[in-house]
Amino acid sequence: MVDSSYQTCHDDDYVIMNGFPMNTTKRDRILWALTCLFAAFAVLKATPVLDSVRVLIPVISILVPTTFALIHGQRRLGARTMLVFFVITFAISWTMESSSIATGFPFGHYHYTDNLGPKLGTVPLLIMPAYFSMCYLSWNLAHVLLDKFNQDADRLQILAVPVLAAFIMVMWDLCMDPSRATVKQAWIWHDGGSYFGVPFVNFMGWYLTVYLIFQIFALVQSKYSTTSSHHPVDGLRAGWMLNVGFYFATFLEFVAVAAFGSDHPVTDPAGVVWSTGSMYESLGLVSIFTMGFVSVLAYFKIHHSTALQ
Repeated sequence: MVDSSYQTCHDDDYVIMNGFPMNTTKRDRILWALTCLFAAFAVLKATPVLDSVRVLIPVISILVPTTFALIHGQRRLGARTMLVFFVITFAISWTMESSSIATGFPFGHYHYTDNLGPKLGTVPLLIMPAYFSMCYLSWNLAHVLLDKFNQDADRLQILAVPVLAAFIMVMWDLCMDPSRATVKQAWIWHDGGSYFGVPFVNFMGWYLTVYLIFQIFALVQSKYSTTSSHHPVDGLRAGWMLNVGFYFATFLEFVAVAAFGSDHPVTDPAGVVWSTGSMYESLGLVSIFTMGFVSVLAYFKIHHSTALQ
């Protein structure tokens, strides 16, 4: 998609956004500050330090990544394209979540508790921005792993990026869902499940949902793309490293919980008793060899790419 609100100067230090010059160094500092803040927050969530503000954790967990995605994405894709991305993500994630709560398709049978605040229908309003921010990070990481540092709508972008981005996105849910549901009960799986109280079908439904988001976005983007749609800012190594940095900051939560999380029994709705200590350590292990691996691989691909400045 060619975003007419997005233009770049000949000087790579500035980006003109909607007619206003923005120093990219200053923008990067803001984004790195958000990344470091979220990394610290992710680690502290696993400790008693934040107990006094625990009620705010869901909001902070969504607000910081969404702010990062909007600032970073406005530079990389442009404001109009990011709006399209947000609308597609919001509509599909809300529809699929609502469908599953009502019918069991595609994730299985569950419901949200009141822990995540106000709802749109049966889905908390915080859920859709959570999809959006992680979808944005996963979309960019798929480009990195495929050595595709531009927005040209070729076959790689239209077909391969959505497939790979969906895998990267589901890695996050593999690490996150059991602790959020079985332990913290932000949502309840009615029949429990073999993966620490989460059913197998949930992850298949997640892949389907986020794949649809990415595939539809890729097709919409290709409709408006031309061979001149490459933005020079895509060639800046620092911008891509920021994306990897924030994904890595998200990953840190699961390693921290494995290290500092408490161990006590918890019973899922199917009556199965799980050890939280074993669960946290297992999820930490899964995170290292999924999200951690992707972060390290993406870092080296960016570092050694000859296409980037």
